[in-house]
Amino acid sequence: MNWGLFALLMILPWAATYGGSLAGVHLKLDTGRKQGGLLGFAAGVMIAASIWSLILPAFDEVGATFKGAGVVTAGFALGCAGMLLLDRLVPHQHTDEQTPEGHSSHLSRPMLLVLAVALHNIPEGLALGVVIAAAMEQSTMTWTGALMFGLGLALQNFPEGLAVVLPLRQTGASKIKSHRLGLLASFAEPAAAVLGLFFTSMLSALGGVIMPLLLSVAAGAMIFIVVEELIPESQAAHAEHGHAATYGFLLGFWIMALMGILGG
Repeated sequence: MNWGLFALLMILPWAATYGGSLAGVHLKLDTGRKQGGLLGFAAGVMIAASIWSLILPAFDEVGATFKGAGVVTAGFALGCAGMLLLDRLVPHQHTDEQTPEGHSSHLSRPMLLVLAVALHNIPEGLALGVVIAAAMEQSTMTWTGALMFGLGLALQNFPEGLAVVLPLRQTGASKIKSHRLGLLASFAEPAAAVLGLFFTSMLSALGGVIMPLLLSVAAGAMIFIVVEELIPESQAAHAEHGHAATYGFLLGFWIMALMGILGG
């Protein structure tokens, strides 16, 4: 067990989210072009990370056969279904929408915005926990590959941290309140990572197709969030400002793709 890398993988993505929220408190990104570009970048990183760090290692473990395709497809579908269920149950609101989603509640708009970003971070945290567990087993994942995945999460967590705080500041929330809510949202990912690591470590003892199944579940959850939340938000943010979200997506995707290849 490499405890140094373990600690780094748990801390770095959280620190990036919190750093982004701090930047959002003090910086002014008051254009749709900048916000759309950052969200597009985050979406590109998540898609590439899902492919190179989750789906391909799952196939490496279970085999590129019809059986392997069935296992990975089942896991992917379970991940999507799980996030769809959370999206329907957890009350939250996006910056470009006036009506809250999920179960009806009496929560304030700032808290609903925080919950929306926390929903983004849950599948990322679960995926991080699964990746760490795979690296611990040294079967489907090396520690270098896990580190590349963690660095990729950190890259896209910074703009997500900004995405928590910027809407709060733009709606008149104080710096202190924005900082407090940004800090609260940043804990969603490490908490989900601990849960993902715990359950993966327990279930992987069963052997067989468990690890590739869990890797593909994490991939499905992450890609669902990208398609359901990040891409629409990035496109809405840049609607009147050119193609910043598209360029951001392409840049994030390619950077993470290269990291995934080099980390493998």
